[in-house]
Amino acid sequence: MKNSQKLITGIILSCLFACSGEKTNTEKSDQKEIETVEKVVEKKWETFNIGAVGNTMSEMKYDLESITVKEGSWVRINLENQGIDNSMMHNIVFINYGTRKMVASEAIKIWPSQNFVANKKNIIAYSGVAKPGESVTLEFKAPKKGNYEYLCTYPGHAEIMRGYFFVK
Repeated sequence: MKNSQKLITGIILSCLFACSGEKTNTEKSDQKEIETVEKVVEKKWETFNIGAVGNTMSEMKYDLESITVKEGSWVRINLENQGIDNSMMHNIVFINYGTRKMVASEAIKIWPSQNFVANKKNIIAYSGVAKPGESVTLEFKAPKKGNYEYLCTYPGHAEIMRGYFFVK
């Protein structure tokens, strides 16, 4: 009987301690998550809406030829595939300047996997693939000051679906 009384007393004391207002590790973790979410909400986004237009290889392009942002800013790209032809699938890939041909040729080698993005060492950020009529959103932190490029790595598109990304 004495052992069961000790067990009951232990349980009651544990409950009282848990309800005493002391934050448990779980509560502290939840608080950190709330603070992190609040910080994300406070980010200043530089948002760009880009249309992928055209229904033939000669017509296709991005309707925005250059983007300029501040170093360290948060960038949101809303890519809308305005095409209607099933072969006009597009993504948007931000890369180090001067690596476009290499990035594009590597994308062809891995086609159709990995969102048409192979060698990640020259990649700053990339979106998923938008089929005709679909939109995708890409969010990333702008890199250090410099000149960069963006392109569509769907096979055959990189030569004409491209633009410049300037970070000031």
